[in-house]
Amino acid sequence: MESLEASAVCLDTSVLVDNLRGRRETVDYIRKLEAAGTGLSTTTINSFELFYGAYRSVRREKNLAATKALLRRLVVAELSEVASEEAGKLLAMLESKGEGIDFRDILIAAISKTQEMALVTRDTEHFSRIPGLEVLEAP
Repeated sequence: MESLEASAVCLDTSVLVDNLRGRRETVDYIRKLEAAGTGLSTTTINSFELFYGAYRSVRREKNLAATKALLRRLVVAELSEVASEEAGKLLAMLESKGEGIDFRDILIAAISKTQEMALVTRDTEHFSRIPGLEVLEAP
């Protein structure tokens, strides 16, 4: 497990989905973050991804209720103009190096970065290419 010293972290969709599915390592990790007094956040982009998944699922109502309950426990950071500019700058820089990244992921990264939150994810490979973004790998 990485540092629990961050005052606030942004939980990526991979972590949120694992938590919703009751993956023990993820649930325990989130509990440790909470016990350490770390502020738990996500972004409106991650929220969209969770709702999209819930609406596509077979157990729609159950998954929608679980998604809403989870999001009520978190601060949901929005895409501001500052984060939009940062996302545009970062995506242009990555593409100029031939290292494109999913459009939603660059928005998540920019929100996390401009809000000065470490991003907790299981998808560290592409997020780690973003300069100035602290990326923590979830168990």
